[in-house]
Amino acid sequence: MAGASLTRLNESGAAAAEPEAPTLSELQSAFQNALVCGDDGILDSVLDSSRTSRGVLFGVYRHAYVSRLVDVVRNDHKLLHAYLGDEAFSKVARAYIAARPSRNQNARWFSQGLPDFLAATELENPEAAELAALERMVNDAFDAADAPVLSTTDLAVIPPDEWAGLKFVPHPSCRRLDLQTNAYAIWAALKDDAVPPPALKLKEAECVVAWRRDVTPLMRRMGGQEAMMWSEAGKGIPFGALCELVAIYDDPDGAAMRAAQHLQGWISAGMLSKASVAN
Repeated sequence: MAGASLTRLNESGAAAAEPEAPTLSELQSAFQNALVCGDDGILDSVLDSSRTSRGVLFGVYRHAYVSRLVDVVRNDHKLLHAYLGDEAFSKVARAYIAARPSRNQNARWFSQGLPDFLAATELENPEAAELAALERMVNDAFDAADAPVLSTTDLAVIPPDEWAGLKFVPHPSCRRLDLQTNAYAIWAALKDDAVPPPALKLKEAECVVAWRRDVTPLMRRMGGQEAMMWSEAGKGIPFGALCELVAIYDDPDGAAMRAAQHLQGWISAGMLSKASVAN
């Protein structure tokens, strides 16, 4: 009959209302959960085709989504990909994707947790986790906030008798890692398209710092004395106290000169943002 609505009969013979169709928002949410979390609830709203099942049809989307995330991880970790090779890297990336579903609409931050994931899962290859951490450090240095860069001209206006009270602020792009393996040597070789050295566990931790100068991220090693001074300077320890710490670390006669050389290196490299005299 024209205009009549369709109804179903329940077990008692009474008319039963048709279930409400999901809204567009509900469908989008179900689709996202299916891709990100593996929830197959969306399949109730998908029809089989004449050639294959809804599971196979939706699998195309799921495969494309995971493949795209593998590309994102590979783009952020080109050297790790070169180190592991296609097959091993794909295996690691897919395991990471399964364990750490994307929670951010910006793909830039998706692979941030990869070094920690590798450190927890790739126990036989700790250099892989540290190599990934080095690449993340470079990426983070590149994306860090802009800030002024301290120059020798800025320091020239400070009277010599106030230098002992000088405190320094690292540039916001500066990052530091203390490595337990020779991951830095591996990173440097891969960056130069050279054959990386065999992985080794170091007897003593190796300090590596990264920062951005203009628009270029840079990275280098720091010796133990300089690393100690850098760490303390970042805590707001004034220059006079830094010289005293350097004197304790090694030959006290040349401590002030060594501290001044480290400071000059930081300024020349653009690693400091500002200096101020402690009250």
